[in-house]
Amino acid sequence: MNKKYLFIILFLSIALIASVFLVLRTTIFVKKASVGNQSSVVLENSYLFASPLQAKADNKEKIRVTVFILDGRGLGVPNQNISLTTSSQISISEVQNITDDSGKAVFDLSSNIPGRFDVTAKTKNSIIPQQVKVVFY
Repeated sequence: MNKKYLFIILFLSIALIASVFLVLRTTIFVKKASVGNQSSVVLENSYLFASPLQAKADNKEKIRVTVFILDGRGLGVPNQNISLTTSSQISISEVQNITDDSGKAVFDLSSNIPGRFDVTAKTKNSIIPQQVKVVFY
């Protein structure tokens, strides 16, 4: 009977040591992404989208455009100054034009002139290849 208890204690001890090793390996030896990511922008990984895609042309309804600036690993790049380019008939309100820790910038669009318009985003001097089309009716 004593051998049975000794075997159980030995098994539990080995399991405890293995668990501690795995936890230490995961938390100490594996490099994590930092919040202050200062990686370079990869325009091909960055994107923007609009929601909703259409609104009334009454200068009251808004279309929100969200821009994500990402690095080569798909992680957000913070502190990037973003601007939108579109028709002069659209009013652009900068809700958050500097990217946050997730690489996100936010804008609201409105217009009193009906039409379909292309919207592009850029950082400093670089334009994101993707565009969105919005409609004011």
